[in-house]
Amino acid sequence: MENTKGADVLLEAHRLITGDRHKSYSHPADDYARTTQIFKALTGHDLTAVEGALFMLCVKLSRWVHEMESQQWIPDNPTDAAGYIGCVQMIREKLRVTDEGI
Repeated sequence: MENTKGADVLLEAHRLITGDRHKSYSHPADDYARTTQIFKALTGHDLTAVEGALFMLCVKLSRWVHEMESQQWIPDNPTDAAGYIGCVQMIREKLRVTDEGI
């Protein structure tokens, strides 16, 4: 049987963004709309909800690079990165944003 362990991160990310996290924080479009409003109040910089989720992906990728450089294993990094990508798509679908409109 083919090893599919790597795909488990996708299943876990899906479970989180459509289950527990969705129930706790609401739809990613609403969650990141709130987040970016707070960010704007603090910094004066305006981000879309998609950009807010992409910023979180950048944070996770930065942590993942540090993990690799320090030869650590932090198992939530790949799952969280996949989850942020899923959140971006969920936001785009809810807001019907096209590539040209991001």
